[in-house]
Amino acid sequence: MTVRVFASRLAKAETDEVEAFLEEHSPSAARRFVEAMARAYQLLSEHPDIGTMGDRPGTRRLVVGNYIVSYRRRGENVEIFAVRDARRRDARF
Repeated sequence: MTVRVFASRLAKAETDEVEAFLEEHSPSAARRFVEAMARAYQLLSEHPDIGTMGDRPGTRRLVVGNYIVSYRRRGENVEIFAVRDARRRDARF
């Protein structure tokens, strides 16, 4: 069973920010990030409970390269609500 995966406005903005930063410094790194995120979306659609438990009840985390994708189940859907650089102090949700 696959579920629909979608990103909140904040997660979309964070993803766009990472991609823009990487594109400026290394287009190949930006391409790898986009591809890794696409694989993460596919993985979450097939296995929505695959990540580790998040700090907040009902949330989970999936490590994608140097980034932590925070998400939660919304009925039959998965909502990605944050994409943070794992090397930063505020990366955990």
